[in-house]
Amino acid sequence: MAASAQVNLSYPKPRDSEEKVIKIVRTDTTAFVGAWLPKDAVITGIYVVGAAASNAGTTATLDVGSTSGANEYLAAYDVKTAATGEGYNPAGAAAVGSAMMTKLTADVPVYAKYTESGGASNAGGPWYVKIEYSVVGSGEDIQM
Repeated sequence: MAASAQVNLSYPKPRDSEEKVIKIVRTDTTAFVGAWLPKDAVITGIYVVGAAASNAGTTATLDVGSTSGANEYLAAYDVKTAATGEGYNPAGAAAVGSAMMTKLTADVPVYAKYTESGGASNAGGPWYVKIEYSVVGSGEDIQM
């Protein structure tokens, strides 16, 4: 069915939005499992909430993903810059587009890590990555 084939009060179906929140600190330099997403989940949004920007020498980033490489959902999100390392921010360009709006075929672990370069940081964070998602029924797509 085309995306615009039928729009009325019952289509597209209403969906509940759920979320998982992962806390990442400056010492989380090795990927760790911070949450699990259930089978049939569809990621609809990723946000980063930061208390303070990192003071690392050159770069400071967060990565989140479905493998220990931890970059399939959020890749190199800058937490050194005050504009993105503090406050409540959508993931923007760091959100990997192919991960969004794609239904998961199995329960999936969510790995997270902090990476920095240049001089080591001694301040910054913690950061919370909020993953919003909806769960669609078996055999359904996000629009059904």
